[in-house]
Amino acid sequence: MDMNEMMQQAQKMQLELARAQEDIKTMTFTASAGGGMVQATAVGDGSV
Repeated sequence: MDMNEMMQQAQKMQLELARAQEDIKTMTFTASAGGGMVQATAVGDGSV
């Protein structure tokens, strides 16, 4: 594998990672405990 090919592959991986991070930012994750007495929702951007 030559250096140009490795650089192209690295750029492709970087683009895919950026897309995945953007997708995650819009996702929400909810968990509950105590039979539903406590519930927390986190958003992919890190807010709860």
